[in-house]
Amino acid sequence: MTYAACFLLGAAPAGADAKASRTTSGRGCWRSLALIFFIITARSGLFAQTLQRLSFSGFEWYVRQTTEPEGPMNNLFGGTGTSVDVLPDGALRLSITYREGDWYAAEVWTTKSLGYGTYTFRIRTPLAQLHPDLIFGAFTYSRALGYFHREIDIEFSAWGKKVSDLRGQYVIQPFDKQGNMHSFPAKPYAGPSSQQFTWLPDRIEFASWLGYGEKPPAGDPRLIDAWTFNDAKSIPKPSAAIHMNLYLFDGRSPGKKDGLQLVIIDGFEFKAAPK
Repeated sequence: MTYAACFLLGAAPAGADAKASRTTSGRGCWRSLALIFFIITARSGLFAQTLQRLSFSGFEWYVRQTTEPEGPMNNLFGGTGTSVDVLPDGALRLSITYREGDWYAAEVWTTKSLGYGTYTFRIRTPLAQLHPDLIFGAFTYSRALGYFHREIDIEFSAWGKKVSDLRGQYVIQPFDKQGNMHSFPAKPYAGPSSQQFTWLPDRIEFASWLGYGEKPPAGDPRLIDAWTFNDAKSIPKPSAAIHMNLYLFDGRSPGKKDGLQLVIIDGFEFKAAPK
């Protein structure tokens, strides 16, 4: 199950964009409420959604906040001060939060799209310790239907199963098409890690490694996973925001299992592809 597969048609947030590095931004700061817009969902029709904004890692991000369960997987999204925070050191924290009888998920997305290039997420949280009922995603998403919403995913989850089933995966939508997904164990990610994909017209190159800094060369023990998708006909043209989210499997409360219910992101970086 991935974002496009379970996001209700028309319920996705507005498209957006990003570019960042924690070292260049220094501090994140909250922005006041930005705007009200109306979106149509398959189930509940027309309703108002309030968009908040924040600055993180040198980019402007929208913060998702909802009053009714939405896709993916019928989650409520808590917004700033509930499930999304910029920490004093400038890092971004996404949390699963219980408040006044409801569980809230977290999601942010950039206010512009970036195009072809390399997208790198610096994750402080050991993803091997994620609660098995949670899904963490770093991905592109467009409201436009073409190319399956132009969705490219890096995800970590056990999808509601056992801790031992916790895995990472690289996905080009549609996820159920043969050759569009590469899965790998999450166990090696016991400390801070870098998650990356490079989006090019003829291929998408994924890589994950321990620590920060540049991508290690092949054979380096820090490079844990790498995969290249080279079906050029299936690669979407860039016109999509960058999203990060943390949400609950089937929108249900996390079970009594061990695992972290937050993810801290130290930075997001973008390097444009040569033209």
